[in-house]
Amino acid sequence: MIISPPFLSAAHPQQNDAMPTADAGNTVVPDGDVCTASMLECAPGNGAYPVSFNLGWHGGAHLRAPTEGGDALPVRAIADGRIVYVRKTDTTHKPTLQYRNVRTDDGCVVIRHDTEIGEGENAKITYYSVYLHLQQVMPTLAAGNRIYRKDVVGTPGQIFGQYPQIHFEIICSEANLKKMIGRAPAPLGDTPARRDAVYGDMWFFVPRGAKLFASEPHPFRDDDSAPPVATLQPQSPLVAAGTSCDLVIRMHYEKDCTVTTYRQNADLSWSVYGAMPAERDAEYNLYKRATALNGRYTDSSLASPAAGIPVPSPSAIFEMIRFGRCINDQLPAGARFNHWRKVKTPDGDGWINLSKAGVRAYSDADFPEWAGWSFINDDPTPDSLCDSPTVKRWLDVNHAGHVSHADAVTALGTDAIRQRMARAICKFPSEWSRDGLEARYNWLKSPHEALTNPLADEAFTKLIDHARDLAFWEDVSDPDFPHANEVWHFPPTAFVRHFRTCGWLSAEELKKILAVAPADGQARAESLRSAMNKMQRKYLIADARLRAAHFLAQVGHETGWWQYRQELGNERYFRTMYEVITSAEAVEDFNSGLAHHLGLLHSGDSAATYAARRPQEVARKAQKMDNGAFNAAAGGQVGDGARFRGRGFLQITGRRNYAGYSTYRGIDFTGDPHPLLLATDDYNACDASGFYWARERVNREADAGPAAQNVTRVGGQVNRGSATHVPLHNIERHLAFDAIWRGLNDA
Repeated sequence: MIISPPFLSAAHPQQNDAMPTADAGNTVVPDGDVCTASMLECAPGNGAYPVSFNLGWHGGAHLRAPTEGGDALPVRAIADGRIVYVRKTDTTHKPTLQYRNVRTDDGCVVIRHDTEIGEGENAKITYYSVYLHLQQVMPTLAAGNRIYRKDVVGTPGQIFGQYPQIHFEIICSEANLKKMIGRAPAPLGDTPARRDAVYGDMWFFVPRGAKLFASEPHPFRDDDSAPPVATLQPQSPLVAAGTSCDLVIRMHYEKDCTVTTYRQNADLSWSVYGAMPAERDAEYNLYKRATALNGRYTDSSLASPAAGIPVPSPSAIFEMIRFGRCINDQLPAGARFNHWRKVKTPDGDGWINLSKAGVRAYSDADFPEWAGWSFINDDPTPDSLCDSPTVKRWLDVNHAGHVSHADAVTALGTDAIRQRMARAICKFPSEWSRDGLEARYNWLKSPHEALTNPLADEAFTKLIDHARDLAFWEDVSDPDFPHANEVWHFPPTAFVRHFRTCGWLSAEELKKILAVAPADGQARAESLRSAMNKMQRKYLIADARLRAAHFLAQVGHETGWWQYRQELGNERYFRTMYEVITSAEAVEDFNSGLAHHLGLLHSGDSAATYAARRPQEVARKAQKMDNGAFNAAAGGQVGDGARFRGRGFLQITGRRNYAGYSTYRGIDFTGDPHPLLLATDDYNACDASGFYWARERVNREADAGPAAQNVTRVGGQVNRGSATHVPLHNIERHLAFDAIWRGLNDA
């Protein structure tokens, strides 16, 4: 799922997909997301979601359009989709649009979006975005036409004379809401975490009684009653009874890793208790950390293979410290691994086992209540006045049992209430339906504390005429469009922020991103899409579009757009490239032009100088790869050049790399015919590429930016093993990156 704000800056395009934890204007915006926050700035007062200052339901948010060069930015489609409704802006100065003697523009566009947030049918979702009060609608738009993310839908207009603003709304049916959140719309409780969609932050519900330790225990140990391990520091609980209340731990990766503790308040909301200092470069060092934890098992005789207890693979450990649980690879039966993190608690700072029985691990894809999400479906009235007991309880900040209008307005202006509202997903009738229009607003004619004066008949008629001219629901040309009384409303700005962390590419999104690839290359990519999505999710490539652009460009070029899962060549080629070469064979390669084609020549080389140098170069390469009979002490055998040719989508090459990947996955990829598994199995071919990407910390180079020098450095790490080396076919890599980056970025 790829999504962007409805306003995009030309001067400062957003490149970082990190999102704040609440709605814009309600919380501190993290570094790197200032641009996105400014693109989603909400207008205050009666344009708020989901309840306005007159306590009426409001299905969207009024957004202020940013300005650049003195002009308001245009309104853009937030995602690929199909237009299901267009209403061009009135140009006749219709009196009904001059409500309260000020202009409200009526231009409107509704887009249907069909996308995916994970694997399988339950992760295929449909939602609709609504852009209303447009001053101008693009004349080329028409119902039924395709539209793409970043396409201009129109220009912002006036809302009750206020310019430049739009009403921005996100809606869906209940069936699709269930797919988005992975359950019925209710608190998560002890519902198991979903596995078909995993993205964003990881969350751990830690029940009271969990034990704290003063220093990090061994990953094999899960309890303070375990016998001490001589090579580790003695373990001592910080408090005898453990933590005194339920806690939630949030694990946030964004280059660094930050672990934050939440605790429940008296009103059942959750708030931050405290955060540990960030673990610097934690994302880049996940592979190193996983292999180090795997290596620590040799510290304990209890976990040694001689004891008959299997040791978890580094790949499984990688997933445990990345996701808080194993998603793809699994711990072998009987293996023990404990995910220790140092956290802040009311009982002090200490180490807690986040994989202990009773601790439940989730991700943002589960929409947990401790992340601020709530589901409001308890207003039984058909009118537009909010009569939700839940919302009224929230607004009763003084716990008086009754909320006056003045108290409600005051409460709506407080940060705590604004944050709760900012992640409330609500079901109430749409304000844009002509059916039942008078009944919806009839309460405005009766005395009510939310009204200074009830509306007289003439004023009420003017309101209804105004509302009727803005209504459009019955005109939407889509049989799946939810009924006006059965619609779920998402907080629109929180929706955009939340799903920007998803990163799972649907078939249509992948095809559009890879428009530079030939048709058969796009088809091959589609056949690998699920495995590739899983791999990019695991290795934190999907988390940032810049990383994804670098990865897809390099892999696309390296494989001829997924045409090749293994390096091509004959026995002679692999032997003389990766095992052993004679001087005579080097002369042959020079004279045939092969050495030149492979970029092996030095400036001024002759056949003689090349032949004198090349055997030693191949010998050194073979030694680094543990290839061939000359490296028998490391397991090398005749034929290793061909046996361990480049395989997978980033071409793992050589006996040593195959053995390293075997150790990493806990699967034999070295004994014949197992090396072929890196080419014949979709997931292995993809994961081996992620393994190399993570081991070489290529994300660090990818994060440096989209400039030409960054593309070259990433290509150097992939093709030459060093960011300081210029890769082969550098120009082609740049062309691939530029095309893919145009499809992924927000520029």
